[in-house]
Amino acid sequence: MLLEDIVTPRLLTCAIIDDDEINRLTLQHCIGLTSSLHLIASLKGGVEGLNFFSLGRRVDVLFLDVEMPDLNGIEMIRLVPEPPEVIFTTAYESFGMEAYELNIADYLVKPFSYGRFQQAVQRAAERLHPALPVKLDLRQ
Repeated sequence: MLLEDIVTPRLLTCAIIDDDEINRLTLQHCIGLTSSLHLIASLKGGVEGLNFFSLGRRVDVLFLDVEMPDLNGIEMIRLVPEPPEVIFTTAYESFGMEAYELNIADYLVKPFSYGRFQQAVQRAAERLHPALPVKLDLRQ
């Protein structure tokens, strides 16, 4: 990590994978309001998302719906080698334990507020760029 990455936080690239158009549009709106995010792709399902990553495409943060008809988000992310920081977006709270086991950045239950969205993005950013460890000089 370079010093300028700490002084000036870099733009985080992101993608959306959700089968519902209204949910994709809502996330696109929230991303548009967030100066630290740059949307790379908005995809309609798990298979399309898996193809995106299979082609070697990368993002820093992935907003991923859990319940999708073709391939659900939990199954999809398990198939992605070295997945990005994932923020699950779902209408169901029941997937919380599986999300926890996958070590995702956050879990947004729809509908969510922009404030809650910002918290999730902040958590993902902190996981991507943790504070540099402080070296203590214990010599006297």
